[in-house]
Amino acid sequence: MQEEQKPKFSVWLWIGIVAFVLWLFYSLSAYYVVQKPFTMPMLTEIMAAQGDWLRFTLSGTAVFRTTLDILTALWLAVVALGTGLWLLTWLRLPQLSPLEEALYAFGLGFGTLGLLTLGLGLLGWLETAVLYTITILLTLAALPKALPHVRRWRGHGPTSRLVRGYLFLVTLLALSLALLPPTSWDALFYHLTGPKLYLAAGQIRPGIDIPHLNFPSLLEMLFMLAMALRGDVAAKLLHFFFAPLLAGLVYVLGKRHFHLRDGWTAVLFLFAAPMTLTLAGWAYNDLALAFYQVAAIAALLQWREQRTTPWLILSGALCGLAMGLKYTSFITPLFLAGVVAWEYRRQWRDGIRPFLTLFCATTLVAAPWYVKNLVFTGNPTYPFVFNGRYWDDFRAAAYAGTGTGIGLDLLALLRLPHDLMLGLRDASADVATGPLFLMFLPLLLVYSLTRWHKRAPAAMRPLLIFVLLQYLFWMLGVISSAGLWQSRLLLPAFVILCPILAWVLDDLSWLDHPQFSLRRFANMTIALALTLGLVSQLANWLPRAPWNYVIGTDSREDVLLRTLGLHYQATADLAEILPPDAVVVFLWEPRSYYCAVDCRPDSILDTFAHLEYLYRNGDAIADAWLADGVTHVLLFQTGFEFVVEAQTERIAPRDMAVWQSLEQERLHLVTDWNGAYKLYEITR
Repeated sequence: MQEEQKPKFSVWLWIGIVAFVLWLFYSLSAYYVVQKPFTMPMLTEIMAAQGDWLRFTLSGTAVFRTTLDILTALWLAVVALGTGLWLLTWLRLPQLSPLEEALYAFGLGFGTLGLLTLGLGLLGWLETAVLYTITILLTLAALPKALPHVRRWRGHGPTSRLVRGYLFLVTLLALSLALLPPTSWDALFYHLTGPKLYLAAGQIRPGIDIPHLNFPSLLEMLFMLAMALRGDVAAKLLHFFFAPLLAGLVYVLGKRHFHLRDGWTAVLFLFAAPMTLTLAGWAYNDLALAFYQVAAIAALLQWREQRTTPWLILSGALCGLAMGLKYTSFITPLFLAGVVAWEYRRQWRDGIRPFLTLFCATTLVAAPWYVKNLVFTGNPTYPFVFNGRYWDDFRAAAYAGTGTGIGLDLLALLRLPHDLMLGLRDASADVATGPLFLMFLPLLLVYSLTRWHKRAPAAMRPLLIFVLLQYLFWMLGVISSAGLWQSRLLLPAFVILCPILAWVLDDLSWLDHPQFSLRRFANMTIALALTLGLVSQLANWLPRAPWNYVIGTDSREDVLLRTLGLHYQATADLAEILPPDAVVVFLWEPRSYYCAVDCRPDSILDTFAHLEYLYRNGDAIADAWLADGVTHVLLFQTGFEFVVEAQTERIAPRDMAVWQSLEQERLHLVTDWNGAYKLYEITR
């Protein structure tokens, strides 16, 4: 960018600078008032855990177990890298740095492994011997490409020791939690439950009433491969691996398209968001989704500069892989198509071929998930739009939760970005954005809405348009449903903002005055935010004492009992209490991963309300269960009491007399776990 004259420091400019400084103070303090770095209960929990910290009992078996988990994840990563490099060789992309080549290769390679596992599952070849054989063959093909490439990665680390130390520490903390057995909600609900059921059956098959198993499931296929080769911790580590991939992507965007002097500033913005490192320790798919969406956009930015077809094919393929992760990714193909259309707005005939190239690449890669759904359920976008197997209008309404959102309240809509970034009303309160996005929001608006946007790189405007589209789509969701108020659904937008905000921070030097440097002041505020964020991460990390599991002081069962409590106790006990042929339906409990018998979870917490809607009385409900082969009912009493007290529409019993008659006349109490869970046998 050409050197420009310093602005004249008028009264209005000084007022703006003072207002921004005050906003920095407000946003930092307001965020940590809501998201406290530590609380008295946290301190109490930390103090209570001190005895556990001193119980070092080193077990060679435990260390070996953890080492195998890490090596299995690294093994699959190497296979993905080599596979992706072969595909990039075919594409012949020009002007790729080693880091860019590795990022795109990992993306294509993991996508290929996921689609290959899907094919094997549909063919009924989910046997450990088959999966090991295929993975070994792929390894032999991948190593000649992968190993020489790894040697080219040197020289990309941060130059600052402070930055290097901070990134190493926060990543290590997240990694240690990723090494624990899975306990996060959606992992136990469907991310790991689906792969577990498919491996037990030896194939991917229909007939399981967990609607989320018919969502696009690319990462679940990778989880399944890791679980077959090793176990669920190795599967968790595959999701963790997308955190450094996202960091690399943010770094590349900052260096190539924003010409940052230090691309690691953008990475600091990414890792300062607690959601990034929290999600890295969970067997979810959000980090992978953000990676594929942002990588597709990055490839399209390269196409805008070079106008070569391979970049379009790569962008479309990455977009198709994103569509294989979540339905919410549909924003990305719309955005990519819009960019292509804009580029050829004056010569639209010339744009037909690029548009078709992008469309075909995206569709071919995404199609397997939607074709599978069509065959399994009769609905390519199951369970949305067309209903399908196990689905009807009642369940659609229960899932949507229409009418529970903020509605068309103008003040609430204007306040929405503020409340979102503070973490107010978030349905997943343990996944926060951090204060930096809120702190820089006024500057972002200034650069977007004033003549100052002329100072920005060419990539800034299309990236901000994507962020706006993602935000508007999310906003429509929270207007309708409280369940969609989850900041993690905006992770791709926050990732895109990282290099943008790093550039804005750099550009503040333009406003430096001999008596005051706004950029230096902003840097000090960021340093304080990073410090408080690290304190918060440590406060949440210490009570879990993950090193005890890694070295063998704690067993797997110890960790699960401490973290999940009576949920794990109840589901684990079912195998001892019940005969092997028992079939258990859950009520108001969607998590069934640790259930060793045939368990049917309450996926969207609507099971009883739906049965009540269909059969009207307790006897008919019990008869329907028996006709379906169900022998027992596991009631999550705490969840039941919550929905009854809150009168949560569409999932609470509409007539308590129906439940009472069912419980008294057709359900025999077998056992209960301190009143939190109750196991009933269905009587005739």
